[in-house]
Amino acid sequence: MRKPVPQKAIEWKDARRIKHARSGRPSRVPSQYQGHFSWEKYLKETGAIAAPASCFRQSLTPPVNEFKAGMKLEAQDPRNTTSTCIATVVGLTGSRLRLRLDGSDNKNDFWRLVDSSEIQPIGNCEKNGGMLQPPLGFRLNASSWPMFLLKTLNGAEMAPSRIFHKQEPPAPEQNSFQVGMKLEAVDRKNPHFICPATVGALRGVEVLVTFDGWRGAFDYYCRYDSRDIFPVGWCALTGDNLQPPGTKVVLPKSLGALTDGSVESPAMHPTPTVGRPPGQRGRKPGRRKTKVTGPWGQKASALGPQSIQPGKELGPIKIPKKRGPKPGSK
Repeated sequence: MRKPVPQKAIEWKDARRIKHARSGRPSRVPSQYQGHFSWEKYLKETGAIAAPASCFRQSLTPPVNEFKAGMKLEAQDPRNTTSTCIATVVGLTGSRLRLRLDGSDNKNDFWRLVDSSEIQPIGNCEKNGGMLQPPLGFRLNASSWPMFLLKTLNGAEMAPSRIFHKQEPPAPEQNSFQVGMKLEAVDRKNPHFICPATVGALRGVEVLVTFDGWRGAFDYYCRYDSRDIFPVGWCALTGDNLQPPGTKVVLPKSLGALTDGSVESPAMHPTPTVGRPPGQRGRKPGRRKTKVTGPWGQKASALGPQSIQPGKELGPIKIPKKRGPKPGSK
C-alpha cells in the first residue's frame, strides 16, 4: 500500500462569496466546486489518496432505499440503547433515513442507514420476547404509554419487512487507515450533511475525522468500523448530496492586540458607588433602620463643594415616621 502524499496547501484566489448551508454564514467556496464536486479533480489537486473500500464497514454496493416518509418501524433509542421504541420516517436521502421516536419531539431526530441492525419492522421486538418502551424524555405520563402506543399504531403505515436488510456488512478485521487518507464522513453536529474529510490521526481502534477546509470544532474521533464514515464516491453512488470543502477561518491580526498588557479591563478600575460611604453595604432585609450621619446620608445630587460649610456641625437627619389612617376613616 502506498504511503499518502503530504497534502498541498491550496489557495482559492478565484473564490466567490456564497451563503454556506453548514453554518448559515457567508463562506468562501472554490468556484470550481460550486454546484458539483469532483473527487478525481480534488485528489489530483491535493496530492492525496483515497482510503480503500476495505477499510470501511460499508457494503461494496450501497443498499437500496425503498422507505417512504411516514412509515413506522422499530428503532433503538440513541440516548438509551437498551430500549426499543416506535419511530417514524420523517426524511430520507441516499441510503439514509431520518427518524423521530414517537412520543418525542423534533429536537432528537437521528439518522440511520437502511441496512442498520438498529432498525427493524414492527413486531420484531415482541417476536423476540421484548417489549416496546417509551423514548427517553417521553412527553406524557409513563402510565399512558400503552394507550399511546395503541393509538399510534392504529391505522398507521408500517414499513414492510421486505424492504429491511437482513444484516449489516461485516466489520474489517483491523484498523487499516493511514493518516492523510481521504474519505466521506457524516458531520455529527449537522448529521444531515456528508462532507469530504481526511484521516487526521490514529489512536488504537479510533480514527480522527478532520473535515477539509473547516476548523477543528467539527472534528471527532470514531471507531474504524463506524457507520458514519464512507469511502470516496459513496454519495455519488447513493444519490446523497456531498457538501463541498470549506476554507479555514483565520482570525485577523487586529484581534491579537487585545491580549497585550496595554489594554485594561473594566474590572481594574471599579466605579465608586455614589450616595453611599465606602465599605458600607446595603441594608439587609429584616434589620432596623439606623440613622446615618455625615454627608453620605444626603442624596448624591445635594453633595457638592458648597453643601458642606466649615465650622458647622451636621446633626442627625430626622426621618419622618409614617402615619397610618385615622380611626374611623375608610
